[in-house]
Amino acid sequence: MKKIVQLGMVLGIGASVWGWSSVMASANSQYSARRSNSVKLLWRRGMGQHTYTATRGARYSKHLGIRYSNNDVTPNVIWYTDAHEKLYDKYKKNSAIYYHVRSADRTLQGWIWRGYLKPVQVTNNTATSNVNQPSQSDAVITKTMLRNLFPNTIYDRTLTTASISYLNLDDFNQIVESKNQKGLEWVVSRFDSFTKMKYINFFSQDPTSEKSVEQALTKAGYDRKARSGYQGWFIGGAALDLDNIEEGILPGEGLIFLIQK
Repeated sequence: MKKIVQLGMVLGIGASVWGWSSVMASANSQYSARRSNSVKLLWRRGMGQHTYTATRGARYSKHLGIRYSNNDVTPNVIWYTDAHEKLYDKYKKNSAIYYHVRSADRTLQGWIWRGYLKPVQVTNNTATSNVNQPSQSDAVITKTMLRNLFPNTIYDRTLTTASISYLNLDDFNQIVESKNQKGLEWVVSRFDSFTKMKYINFFSQDPTSEKSVEQALTKAGYDRKARSGYQGWFIGGAALDLDNIEEGILPGEGLIFLIQK
């Protein structure tokens, strides 16, 4: 009986270890069927060797199904290219080119959007780069513009920061899944407390123009009469400049937060 108990203990421990390993492997793989199905391969080809580093975005499998790692985890790794591919995003209706890269010791590999790769010169196993790291896209909707469009509101810089943070997400699927009342309430709660929150998502042909933004808001269902109903609310917002072509974001998109405290 004692041997059976001991065997049971061994099997139990083994099962626990196996189960834990499976959980860890699953967590590390970060597979997303939705992300993989959101893109269509247009072409994939070999390419010459170039050297880069990356600190933004993430490294994926060839069809974006598996996210291997965020690039800020490997900021000092020098990546060597050997192939590239063009993927069409079915949601955004546009395309992006990814480079296949490997580390020097070939222990790491994956596909990184080329906009996140910064060229470096490699000399005696060292790398140098004069390229400044890009910063988040700034708000192109001004404090004055918001006050004019929403009369008698109170400008709150933290709400603008929350909007910029959300608009600069580099994972399109993450944006789609969280763009709802509950998801955006959580976003705002990370920056400010409130008793009531309203968000307005719009697309402007020229987000630097107050007239263009006003037209976009009216199209989104917020004409002058509707906007005048937020007197006394706190407001903040941002929009992406038309020159912004980073992966995962849509130029001309704007997001305004209104809260009551």
